[in-house]
Amino acid sequence: MNKILVPVDFSDTSTNALLYAIQLFEASNLEITLLHTYGVQSTAALLMKNIDHVLERDAKNQMGDLMDTFQKDFPDVVFSSKITKRAAVSTIVAFGDTGEFDFIVMGTKGASGLKEVFMGSVAGGVVSKTSTPVIVVPDGHTFRPLESIVFAVGNNPFSNAEVVQPLREIAARHQSSIKVLHIADDETPRVEKALKAIEDLGPSIDYAFGTGDTNKDLNEYLMRDFSGLVCLIRTKKGFMERLLEESVTLKQTFNSPVPLLILHD
Repeated sequence: MNKILVPVDFSDTSTNALLYAIQLFEASNLEITLLHTYGVQSTAALLMKNIDHVLERDAKNQMGDLMDTFQKDFPDVVFSSKITKRAAVSTIVAFGDTGEFDFIVMGTKGASGLKEVFMGSVAGGVVSKTSTPVIVVPDGHTFRPLESIVFAVGNNPFSNAEVVQPLREIAARHQSSIKVLHIADDETPRVEKALKAIEDLGPSIDYAFGTGDTNKDLNEYLMRDFSGLVCLIRTKKGFMERLLEESVTLKQTFNSPVPLLILHD
């Protein structure tokens, strides 16, 4: 059984991520925990004695409505919920890293999933702190069959072959082809490490060269050959960090509607 943690704030964005999780992992043999955090930001509001009670009551009502709707539409899914008054990022990371969940699936607000991930959003905070695979779903993205998955890697993709197991599982579930994309100044045999760990999936490999702008290169590739999912691996000195270092360019130029699967080495 796949066990998925889905943080929700009852917005269309988080509801869409919940729907995506169900469609990606399929309704049968699926357990989803909905996590909502609430808190008061203003000092004035903190002076109101009943504010926590009101927030908790409203959260419980909205959670009940959300679960009723999805349980009716997807009766085979096992749903549970948690509501807590704590900071969003630390709470999501704490729950996600208990070892009880296979994935965290989160929605991001805005046209660009990547922009939201790396520009200081809640999703970005979770990605930078958790050790659990995270799937980031851009606002409004509609699930479609995963005919292909782009696995974007740098010169040293990862140190442990087990890190790509979640990618293997998703690809096998949807019978997706894997396209390994290596963005570098010139072709290097070191990228073949990425192929070895998933060679039984029959991956192909593409190279992107030229501009020195990692985000722009990745964006242009995806626009030419749109895939249903992009997999990135977060390492101390890896491809993800190149994207982080180019966050200004990312904010200006990357406008991808493609969901992200982020793994941690």
